[in-house]
Amino acid sequence: MIWLDVARVVSIMAVVVLHVVGSVVTVAALGSPGWWYGNLYDALVRWCVPVFVMVSGALLLDPRKTECVAEFYRKRAARVLLPLAFWSAVYILWNHRGALAELRAMDVLRSVARGWPHYHLWFLYMILCLYLFVPFLRTLVRNTSRRDLWWLVALMFVLSGVNEFSRVFSGDGAGLFINWFLPYLPYFLCGYLIQTSDRKIPLAVLMAVFGLAVAVTAVGCYWLGRAQGLDRGLYFYGYLSFSVIPMSISLMLMLKQCTLAGGWAQCVQRVAPLTLGVYLVHPILLESFREYGFKPEDHAPLLTVPLVAAVVFGGALVVALVFHRTPWLKRLI
Repeated sequence: MIWLDVARVVSIMAVVVLHVVGSVVTVAALGSPGWWYGNLYDALVRWCVPVFVMVSGALLLDPRKTECVAEFYRKRAARVLLPLAFWSAVYILWNHRGALAELRAMDVLRSVARGWPHYHLWFLYMILCLYLFVPFLRTLVRNTSRRDLWWLVALMFVLSGVNEFSRVFSGDGAGLFINWFLPYLPYFLCGYLIQTSDRKIPLAVLMAVFGLAVAVTAVGCYWLGRAQGLDRGLYFYGYLSFSVIPMSISLMLMLKQCTLAGGWAQCVQRVAPLTLGVYLVHPILLESFREYGFKPEDHAPLLTVPLVAAVVFGGALVVALVFHRTPWLKRLI
């Protein structure tokens, strides 16, 4: 299934762009040319995390897999827990570089309980909790018709979307990480349904949905930001906003129609196993750029955002490759 490898590779590239451009949207003056460049880049890649979740669902929810619950947990724990623990420690130390004496045990416990040792690690804490339910979701998938599963996914998307809207506009905090996976269940199930579906939606229709969703995200962020402040406008960037949900699903369906062969296919298949490593490493490289004064919001975002993203992605890929080829480091990514 080369298309799932393609989805992983383009998603990690989009994640890097997302993290590079984040400061442009929050620092540049709302509505300025630089802000609009950042806003458009940001809106274009908001599908990255949902697609990652859908890829996980496509790979893990195959009802033909017969491993017992204990065996599944053992395999996933070996794959996720060690990297999660190691990189949580790395980023806790990284966040306190130059001030290690101020680091307190309670601060460490609080950051772990919140699933937030660093801004990007929330995804691993969320996906870990999602994995706990995979054996039971397989049973659900095995014993439920596809029609009923689609209805279930639609209902969960509605509830998750309402929850996201309420969270943003009521000012509620993120809470403990153990609850974060719940709103992402529909993406997880949707990934399985897309992967196993024989229906082929015309590419032109999918591109139109994707383009419209990107436009609504970008314009909606500006409009709501001007009307009620940028914090409210950023609702449109949420992975469960009413514009990002169709954006993500339409892109996943487009990726399924992707066919690669020859050198491109080999390249994707070599990079795909390194995506977790790139995800884990890239913030250190990005923040090092910023510490040396190279900030995209200060230097023509139209050009510097893709340039910095390419350099950070390339550097993180090299580091991930070194880890991957070193036996005693391989398990950390």
